[in-house]
Amino acid sequence: MRKVSSLEELQQLAELLDIVYYEVSGRRSDGFEQLSEAEGEVGDDHADIQLMQRMEGNRLAVRTRAMVVTSEGRMVADVAAVFRTPEPVSIPAAIAKRFAAVIATPVTRPYLREAIHQSAVKLGIAAPLLSVLDLEEVGLLPIVAERKPLS
Repeated sequence: MRKVSSLEELQQLAELLDIVYYEVSGRRSDGFEQLSEAEGEVGDDHADIQLMQRMEGNRLAVRTRAMVVTSEGRMVADVAAVFRTPEPVSIPAAIAKRFAAVIATPVTRPYLREAIHQSAVKLGIAAPLLSVLDLEEVGLLPIVAERKPLS
């Protein structure tokens, strides 16, 4: 089995095969006394985003799940980008993690944003906006300890 030695090598080998939706859901909060504690209190607007990955044979799936809670409702989107390599490969954990953050997350992010937005529209509530990908967060820009306000 071929062992991948760098992010660049994996990026050259991996071809995007499919985008798979695991969940798209939404629920209005009006008419309910309170959302469950796991979903946050009404009025406690927040987004929880999780990243998961799995390698089987020559397929690498990177799954991103977002749950957005606003004062008006809760929306969930769970989307995976499925990549294929020409042959089964062995990927060190550090390279797989970096691939998920730097390569796959930018692929899944627009699908998450669209699913969250469409759920809100269908529910008739204000559509929350997931921010664009934070390049510092995925390590594409150096982390700045303190930002100065723009003048």
